[in-house]
Amino acid sequence: MADITDPEAIRFVNEYIRPMAEQIRYMTARGQDFALKWQELAVDFPNAEEDMLQDGRENQGISRLSGADINGMAQVILSLLSIMNESTQSVVSKPCVRPLLYVPTNEG
Repeated sequence: MADITDPEAIRFVNEYIRPMAEQIRYMTARGQDFALKWQELAVDFPNAEEDMLQDGRENQGISRLSGADINGMAQVILSLLSIMNESTQSVVSKPCVRPLLYVPTNEG
């Protein structure tokens, strides 16, 4: 078995694989917290384009979100979480270098 020594390949792992693994690991931890909160709050977001979030941030250049936008994003997050079983979490955790620094809002 040959070692991987190509500097470009090593750089790829250090600049893409490891950082992205850490981001996915964080997203999974935060996403699990999100899923619990979404169960409680989903009813507050009608899945309709005409129901707009009134957060007063449009004067800050922040895009206005509809209930449909929020529901769509929630479905993306839940879909990503659905593939993060114990096996995939193990695959993602192995390249991580830093400790996971996330405390779910219901714990801290």
